[in-house]
Amino acid sequence: MSSEEIPEVSVIVPIYNVEKFLPKCLDSIANQTFKNIEVILVNDGSEDESGEIARNFVSSHENFILINKKNGGLSDARNRGLEIAKGRYISFVDSDDYVHPRFLERLINLIKKHAADIAYCNYFLYFPETRLKVCYPLRPIKSVYPSEMALKKLICANTLHSFAWNKLYKRSLFAENNIKFEKLYFEDIATIPQLFYFSKKIAITSRPLYYYTQRKGSILRSIDANKIDDFVRSYGSILNFLQQQEKYEFYEKSIDRYTKKVKIVKNLYIFRLHFKALNFKGITKNIKNSSKSVKFFLEEDYEPTQGVPSVPFHVVSPEKKNLNKKDKY
Repeated sequence: MSSEEIPEVSVIVPIYNVEKFLPKCLDSIANQTFKNIEVILVNDGSEDESGEIARNFVSSHENFILINKKNGGLSDARNRGLEIAKGRYISFVDSDDYVHPRFLERLINLIKKHAADIAYCNYFLYFPETRLKVCYPLRPIKSVYPSEMALKKLICANTLHSFAWNKLYKRSLFAENNIKFEKLYFEDIATIPQLFYFSKKIAITSRPLYYYTQRKGSILRSIDANKIDDFVRSYGSILNFLQQQEKYEFYEKSIDRYTKKVKIVKNLYIFRLHFKALNFKGITKNIKNSSKSVKFFLEEDYEPTQGVPSVPFHVVSPEKKNLNKKDKY
């Protein structure tokens, strides 16, 4: 892409402390078969060599742009990229992941072939220690859905998921509907359903074109009390949004299915939290509190709020128990 040409796709890459994975990520984007792209690297206050790696990469790739900012979290970095993106389409790639060489080509062809607003692909789970790649087993069926059907499937979260990264979006979905990523963990769950709602068609391929790195330090592997609360808040955000649009009843069956999954997952997170601390004191109260927060959003008299709702009952982190030799035997 020449400096005068308007890019068709803007790829937004938030950068944090991932020096070990970043070169592979950037190379995979630079080697895309679809070339009419700009790549916006948002260095979100990284403290390792990631910033230097990004600077060196930008110096040798004219369609790569680097923005340095204070740490504000993943949502803030994505929103900063959206502010300056020029492409007609938007894609997100996390800086510890990487993509297939035809990732953008296949997705943009799907959008143009079916006059869709969003294209969606399956993905691999990538384990860097062993270099094992496992295709996500509940792969979506190759299809084109109207937004109502796609959103029902997205809410159920079986074959379609609210990740930001394995999709290509029309940028107008963000701009015309004032959609930004909310500042919370699990921000994708709170945001992507809104994009599906305002779209007309979603085109899906079962091909895995994205490599989702499984590493220590990721949100799911470093779960804490605040993240569990945010998981429940993200669930509440879906209900909040649908109630604001007066569409809750239309999606109620899908919400019921997702609610059952949320109850199971948040209990697993709480168990992992206590197991990590080797302290199960208070686990029952944490499970009850998180369950009461879920129930709070389902009450008939619940009033939707602007933005992300608060949870009325909080999970409390257990004190980490230190084992000495006497405790071990």
